[in-house]
This record gives sequence, structure tokens and C-alpha cells, in this order.
Amino acid sequence: MPDRTVTTAEFLRHFGRYHDEARLAPLTLTKHGRPSLVVLSIDAYQQLTAQADPRRAYAAGETPPDLAHLILAELDRQSAEHRDE
Repeated sequence: MPDRTVTTAEFLRHFGRYHDEARLAPLTLTKHGRPSLVVLSIDAYQQLTAQADPRRAYAAGETPPDLAHLILAELDRQSAEHRDE
């Protein structure tokens, strides 16, 4: 089912109908003729947000604590291996 596009005004007038449609496929809302928002089901949203790119780069101080712990533990392990050689 292709994405459907409706005006924001139309969406507001017929919220119930478009709410049901958006549960089946994303719905693009336009304002002044330009796409402005996408309404989608919670399942689709959760799939999108769960697909974080594991190659993401973090600035100093931004690294999540659990990831920082894994990185530091691995660096310590590798450092210990090289000392033992």
C-alpha cells in the first residue's frame, strides 16, 4: 500500500478515518502544499527507532555509559595482551 498524502486541514476534519489509515500505512500531512509531518503506527515507529546505526560516532562525553564501559574493558584487555607478549 503506497503512502497516502492529505492536507493537515483534511486530516483534522476526518481524524478518525485517517487515524485508522495511518495504522496500516504511513500518512504524509501537507501544509501549504508541502510535506510537513508523517503519521505512522506505533509498531512502525518502534521499528524505525530500534534500528539505531551501530556505526554511530559519539563526541567526547556523549558515549552512553554502557557502551563506554564495553569499549574501556576491551581496550584494557587488548592492552594487557600486548604487555604479556
